[in-house]
Amino acid sequence: MSTAPDPAWTQQGVPAARAANPAASWKWRVLHSWWLLLPIVGMSCLGGFGFLFVGLKARRAAWWVSGIAYLVLGWTAFILVGELGETVTDWAVGGVLAIWMTSIVHALVINPSWLRWRAGYRPWYAEPGGPYPPVALAPPPGAPGTSYPPQTGWTPPPSQAFPPTTAYPPVTGAQPPAYPPAPLSSDFPPPLPDYPSALSEHPPPLPSQQSGATTVDHGGAPGSLDVNSARWEEFAVLPGFDPGRARQVVDARDRRGGFGGLAEFTAAANLAPHEYARLRDRLTCTPPGGHRPGYPPSGRVLDV
Repeated sequence: MSTAPDPAWTQQGVPAARAANPAASWKWRVLHSWWLLLPIVGMSCLGGFGFLFVGLKARRAAWWVSGIAYLVLGWTAFILVGELGETVTDWAVGGVLAIWMTSIVHALVINPSWLRWRAGYRPWYAEPGGPYPPVALAPPPGAPGTSYPPQTGWTPPPSQAFPPTTAYPPVTGAQPPAYPPAPLSSDFPPPLPDYPSALSEHPPPLPSQQSGATTVDHGGAPGSLDVNSARWEEFAVLPGFDPGRARQVVDARDRRGGFGGLAEFTAAANLAPHEYARLRDRLTCTPPGGHRPGYPPSGRVLDV
């Protein structure tokens, strides 16, 4: 069995690689070097146009600036020939020849850079792709020299002596929990009995229509402030209050005859939610003269 590469397979990707690299062809290099004719046959008058073309096409400022300089100097020297005497004419003719030869040498120097740029140039409408197509790593089907038959995708059956193993052991039966259950805390109340049985065995007593509801006022905690009995000086030392807001609250309380609840106090003081949150635990409200018509009673209502 020979391990040498197949000649037909080796030479197959060479034309494709050469086609993908156009600079490898001398015809392509000659075709895209046409602009050298302008400096050669232009006699220092047309060579600048060639530099302008390659400079603007490749966006090289050094090239198109040189083209402008060759045009200005070449046309100026050409115009002065035979116009201002023999001495000026001699200098003008010498300048024309110097500019002509300099532009030719300059064009020959930058032409390889222009060809390299032109070989990698892709217009905006061209499909994106790499400079070289992918080369097949395997010989085409039916090519001579292949040593192995094509694969059919068949896999041998597993051996009985060595059965296949899995990454995880088999699970048999119920597994114990990874962590023991947390003990029930005594801080929580016991679970309620079933709802229908609780209603059938212990029916709740109906509230008496004649006894009414008993209102239990919130007892003032130590350091709390009753909004219906506090003076404006006490309001002024609260967080978020100033003497102006304190007098505004007292005037509103005098006009209403007292606040029916903390909601009225908050509205009268124009407290923002975050300001009321800081004062919620320090304020209490005792309705003046018991229950006022049109205002809900404060405190919790206990059914008896």
